[in-house]
Amino acid sequence: MSEMKNTLVSGLPLLNLELSDEICNRLCDFGNAMVKQNEVMNLTGITEDAPVAKLHLLDSLSVLCCGDLAGKPIIDVGCGAGFPG
Repeated sequence: MSEMKNTLVSGLPLLNLELSDEICNRLCDFGNAMVKQNEVMNLTGITEDAPVAKLHLLDSLSVLCCGDLAGKPIIDVGCGAGFPG
């Protein structure tokens, strides 16, 4: 398991979240794509796997702990680098 995915999976219980392996893989693919694109344009200073998982992916998922958002529209008002995307 990659360091990004390991950090993501390890952090989910802290948020009381469960995600399928497929969703975790998609999130890590998104994180890796952001890091790759960061090579040609400045999207973020955070480019190491574990910090990307913790400071981008898990931070973005933390909004799910704020209440029951099922079926409710959510808007991304611009957090930089496409997060929460």
